[in-house]
Amino acid sequence: MKINKRVLPALVASVIAAAGSADAGAANFSNVVVFGDSLSDAGYYRPFLAALGLPAAQMGRFSTNPDPIWAELISTYYGFTAKPSNAGGFDYAQGGARVTLTPGVSTPPGFAERPVSTQITEYLTPRNGAADPNALYTMWAGNNDFFVQFSALLAGQITQAQLQTNVLAAATAEVGQVARLTGAGAKYVMVFGGFDGAMTPNLAALDAATRAAVTQLTAGYNTTLWNGFLSTGQRVIPVDLFSLFNEIRANPSAYGFANITGVACGQFPGAPSNSSLFCLQGVNATASGANSLMWADGTGHMTAQTNRIIAQFAEQLIDGPYNYSMLAEAPLRTRTVHVMGVADGLANGRNAELGKYTAFLAGGTGEFDVDQSTGSSSKSNRMDSVTVGVTVRASEGVTVGAAYGQTRNRGDFGPNQGDFKTSDQNYSLFGSLNYGRFYGAAVGTIANIRYNDIHRNIQLGPLTRQATSNTTGSNASVFFNAGYDFAIGRFLIGPVVSATWQDVEVAGFDEANAGSANLRIAKQNRKSAVYSGGLRASFDFEGWTPWIRFTADKETNDDPRFVTASPLSIATGNSYDIQAYSADSSYSTFSAGLRGQLAPQWSLGLSYYMVSGRAGVTEQGASAVVSYKF
Repeated sequence: MKINKRVLPALVASVIAAAGSADAGAANFSNVVVFGDSLSDAGYYRPFLAALGLPAAQMGRFSTNPDPIWAELISTYYGFTAKPSNAGGFDYAQGGARVTLTPGVSTPPGFAERPVSTQITEYLTPRNGAADPNALYTMWAGNNDFFVQFSALLAGQITQAQLQTNVLAAATAEVGQVARLTGAGAKYVMVFGGFDGAMTPNLAALDAATRAAVTQLTAGYNTTLWNGFLSTGQRVIPVDLFSLFNEIRANPSAYGFANITGVACGQFPGAPSNSSLFCLQGVNATASGANSLMWADGTGHMTAQTNRIIAQFAEQLIDGPYNYSMLAEAPLRTRTVHVMGVADGLANGRNAELGKYTAFLAGGTGEFDVDQSTGSSSKSNRMDSVTVGVTVRASEGVTVGAAYGQTRNRGDFGPNQGDFKTSDQNYSLFGSLNYGRFYGAAVGTIANIRYNDIHRNIQLGPLTRQATSNTTGSNASVFFNAGYDFAIGRFLIGPVVSATWQDVEVAGFDEANAGSANLRIAKQNRKSAVYSGGLRASFDFEGWTPWIRFTADKETNDDPRFVTASPLSIATGNSYDIQAYSADSSYSTFSAGLRGQLAPQWSLGLSYYMVSGRAGVTEQGASAVVSYKF
């Protein structure tokens, strides 16, 4: 039978059109929305500063202006610009704000009291009560509730017992305000626990007993907060500043601090107070102080350096689980390299005599790289595979076999982000069927996976912490391929279809050696089902057969996958979910190869594949197989 030559261009064009690419499914946030008090305020009081004749454009943060605060740094990290809400932005935080109560602390004349509860209302109301599910929300509150209650205690207006009751009530109220966001659809809410208030310069000057009481009360606030989220079923991203600041206190110089008791800001000429709201480098602060002192003023507002460390610490809570999603992604690619070698060994085995065995040795290599994107560094994987197997030609059209292989992968999470190694022990059974010009093959593989030398680097100012871990996993897969050849002389061409099913599991594990940054990563499961259709062409030339193949591919298991993490420093075990890496579900694969006889009993097979149409992804591999017929 001869194929109509006019049909071939149409077939090729339709396959190429079907492989059109879509945007990659990387987990980028749609916005960053900030709620809280002065520690998160990106410049709400700039109109007040302008009215005083101060350089408002450079000031307005409760820090060592003009350097950004942590909320601005996180917004920039994820591709957004943090502006105060009264300037059209999404930073609703206001200096002096409490969780739900008023009055706040030192609100300038003419400005409304906006506790966190009001800030959330301002965000939700114009959106008909719905929160953007793809945005990152941050909440840092309760500091001013403590300040108001502690001042009342020192003034003799309340008792020690009332102080504790009122402060813990603020923590419960904060849980309720976060529930408004999660109830409105927010999926990613980052909540900051309080650092030890006794570290701030003003409170550090008090007697030891009072400082100890402040420390205990701060810890109680945090415990109430984390337990509150557990009891209400809210999976927030918990930022344990209490543990981080204790680590800074134990070794300040490691984080770039020359002093953690003094303040960087002096009195700005003409300003009504020495608050860091009126702080500006080059006037009443120096760049060296902004980068070597911990505190901007005595009440606990932070310098540029401290804000940078807080932003980095918060970002790694998202980066860590996202990067670890690659542990479940890499085995999909190592399996491709292994199966490619098995397929060539099986093809060579079809040339044996009936009932005869053929042994083969396959070696393969591959790469899987992901480009840098907003909020995520580039990632790379380098794979090497060795497989030995045997086939037997069971009948005229049936060949079966078995193989064992080892595949190793060297992956990294990005420049200076960390790396990991995997080792797969693959066991495969396979077979092929040839009937006339119809051909088909299937390969079933199970593998045990060892994840060795997992390293995750966490940058905190000048200090790089390295979290270490190891774990295990598995991958079960089935590959099916079938096609039909139409002959044009010695040239064969025809349609081909294939399907690949994989089920990867990665056991949960705990990190070590990174202090408050250590995470517990829960068990991961990555299922893949890829269906492909296209054309294959080959040519028989004096015992050698070069071939090419092009398919349009579709990953049908493309629902969002999540990685669950828990900070090990938080005793309550609060866990949260971060969306895993995902590539475009529609793409195309080009393959080419050569098979032939080296000698009467020796055969050679060479294969190459390249994936295209996945935005920001480079994926390719090659394999060589030598077979011996007994």
